[in-house]
Amino acid sequence: MTGAIPGRSLPEIMHSSWAAALALVSALDLAGHPVDPLPRPGARPAVLVFVRTDCPIANRYAPELRRLRDRFARKGVAFWLVYPDPSETPAAIRRHQRDFGLGFHALRDPQHELVKATQATVTPETAVFVASAAGPRMVYRGRIDDRYVDFGRSRPVPTSRDLREVLQALAAGSTLTPRTTPAVGCFIAPLE
Repeated sequence: MTGAIPGRSLPEIMHSSWAAALALVSALDLAGHPVDPLPRPGARPAVLVFVRTDCPIANRYAPELRRLRDRFARKGVAFWLVYPDPSETPAAIRRHQRDFGLGFHALRDPQHELVKATQATVTPETAVFVASAAGPRMVYRGRIDDRYVDFGRSRPVPTSRDLREVLQALAAGSTLTPRTTPAVGCFIAPLE
């Protein structure tokens, strides 16, 4: 995956003072109020999970996402579902959450502010942020695990549980070098 900011590589973006620009990023809760889901200094990590109500791959990850949230929310990690499709209504999102047992905080990203900030391209794709003195710092962006090899091709069981490993390292107090993994899923269409 390549960066969307000319002249800047993804590691530079993830490390740099560009993180300070993330302080201006917000999305909308289901009542239409602006919400900034990124951690402030002293706050625990935040996980953004980009999803769509109609993405079969994202929907198949609902049980794993519940397990991760149940395990790591107890350790203070905030989990947010981010719906980037501007045509998805709050009612459709609530129904999706109910149908798939996703009791997460949900955000709409109709202007793709979080999509742009993280450079997410598909659903499901995750972005993990930690607090720093310079502002939120993205330490991981990519797949939940490697169960999906390509669109339409999956393994019976994942061989790498990337998001879980990142969260375990953070829970253990490790400082992470930012990294990405390729995510497979439903394309996030650009805004028209």
